[in-house]
Amino acid sequence: MDINKISNNLFKLSHSILISGLSGLYIWYPNGITKTLIFLISETYFTIDTIQLIESPKVEYPLIVHHMITMFYLLCIYIGYHSDLLINMYLMGELSNISIYATYHLIKTSQNKDLILVSNIFQFFWYSYFRIYCFTNILIKNYYIIFKYLSPLLIIYLMGFVWSFYLFKQIYVERFTILTRIKTHHDKLLQN
Repeated sequence: MDINKISNNLFKLSHSILISGLSGLYIWYPNGITKTLIFLISETYFTIDTIQLIESPKVEYPLIVHHMITMFYLLCIYIGYHSDLLINMYLMGELSNISIYATYHLIKTSQNKDLILVSNIFQFFWYSYFRIYCFTNILIKNYYIIFKYLSPLLIIYLMGFVWSFYLFKQIYVERFTILTRIKTHHDKLLQN
């Protein structure tokens, strides 16, 4: 068990939960203090994570690009440039990440394979709902603004599709395990 990876993952999970709450609060009750907290906490988080990504032995350039775009749009939120649209998209992004970090934590700390399998399935649906369905809905409703003024957001949008496909592929690889467990459970129910 790599304690540093688990600690880093818990740091990321804490950020997603905290910022989801603050973003939701800001959407319901916009105020300068909440907006400043979102900006400062998230900019600090993305700066630290970007430095860690750059210093790691295997540099993940797509994630660095994702972080740079996000940091730019956090600044846009802070200065009031299309902030209502951007804060909604940011909330969807951070909500989608919660399942990623929670599942990773289970994989690294739990021996219960059934729990991990259920978490993987939930993770796919949770992440895809926010990153594909909700983002697409926001994109359709605001296509003019996004395509004209906020087009780098489309990179993050496409990354959501790629990651959803990766999560689906994980479940597809586990399909025999899933089917076997369902059949075993079904057979036990029939025996009782």
